[in-house]
Amino acid sequence: MKKSKTELTYLRAAAQNATEAGLVIILHDLLIHDLEQVMAAFADRDVEKRATEIKHAFLVLQQLEGSLDMENGGEAAKHFSAFYGALRSMIFEAHLKASPEILKKQIELVVDVRQAWQQVDKPNLGPGYSAVAAAPSSQVAEFSMAGAGTEVSANTWTA
Repeated sequence: MKKSKTELTYLRAAAQNATEAGLVIILHDLLIHDLEQVMAAFADRDVEKRATEIKHAFLVLQQLEGSLDMENGGEAAKHFSAFYGALRSMIFEAHLKASPEILKKQIELVVDVRQAWQQVDKPNLGPGYSAVAAAPSSQVAEFSMAGAGTEVSANTWTA
């Protein structure tokens, strides 16, 4: 689904004023939106739309992976890289198997990681900010890719 001119203007302004973590949150928002559009395409039995939205989701994943600092990011960068790789594989599997169930689980994982990034960015946000389903402040990101079909233990990064 194409974004309206107003939505694009809002997104552009948000990106221009965002912190580094805020930009990562915006990319996660785009990814979630793309995957939700894939779910709608499943419901509509629209294979062309499904393929288009998955292609865009892969471009967003490529951007997320490309933003990882593998030299200085330590274990966190390695884990995010593994997460994004597993996510890509599972999205592709969902597409091949026409499985909205697989895709729904991937959306849940992306939402969890997005919420963790909100906690990282929270100190940079102005008054009136309220994180949706915020995790404890000592916890930045925790995810288990076992549900995504990849055996990786849960990891926690703290700010």
